[in-house]
Amino acid sequence: MATYELQACRVATLPVPGWECFFAQHDVEFYRLAFYVWIVKGDGKTGLIDTGLPLDEHDRLQLVEGCKAVHERCVFTDILTLDELFHERGLEPASIDFVLLTQTITYHSGGLLPRFFPQAHVYISRAGVFEFLLDLPGHPPRDLYFTQASWIFLRQLLVEKRLHLVDQPTQVADGIIFETTGGHHPGSAGVRVQTPHGVLGILETAFLQRNVEEVLSIGVAENAARCREVIRSYKNQCQVVLAGHDPGVLERYPEGVIR
Repeated sequence: MATYELQACRVATLPVPGWECFFAQHDVEFYRLAFYVWIVKGDGKTGLIDTGLPLDEHDRLQLVEGCKAVHERCVFTDILTLDELFHERGLEPASIDFVLLTQTITYHSGGLLPRFFPQAHVYISRAGVFEFLLDLPGHPPRDLYFTQASWIFLRQLLVEKRLHLVDQPTQVADGIIFETTGGHHPGSAGVRVQTPHGVLGILETAFLQRNVEEVLSIGVAENAARCREVIRSYKNQCQVVLAGHDPGVLERYPEGVIR
């Protein structure tokens, strides 16, 4: 089986109150959430997990205002947009083979634009897209699911047969599985990647590593029981499970590189 190297690239930081992170706990202390774009390389392929915040200032302001509705301290800092990341890491758009979105919200999908992904296949949770189209989301509102530019690009991807709406565990490449997990939102997703030292799991349904270690649902889960079920499942299937927003990833792995 193919193995891969991952690099966690922090593209934003957001302080949030503890009650968002930990279910049924009146925790008003603020915790830093890290937002990452993960670069996956191996077996002759290069892919990204998530695409960071919107590049357009208006779209980014909408996202900021949505977060500030929780608390005025919930403001993004240390923002690195996808074009800056490509330049910093020496990535060429034509070299990207796949993109895996662990959430349809614009802090994960903001960089989904055609100039970055002329050839990539894009994988998104079917449930997340259907929620956007058919339901009336309350958390967050519809205008924070995709930017207008990303939504137009999704049509292009669909026409070009490069859009994959996933509801079952799906093999993206040998040794890489993408799947809808639910829990936080219907469109939350997880990724399992084969590394030389075993399977690494990345979960959007876990914010901080404490969620994983204690099998503790996040506080803003639409389905807390599902969060716990997913965490248990990944801990059984993977040698390492990482919470998708834990800032400690960069402390645990020098320069975010996971081999």
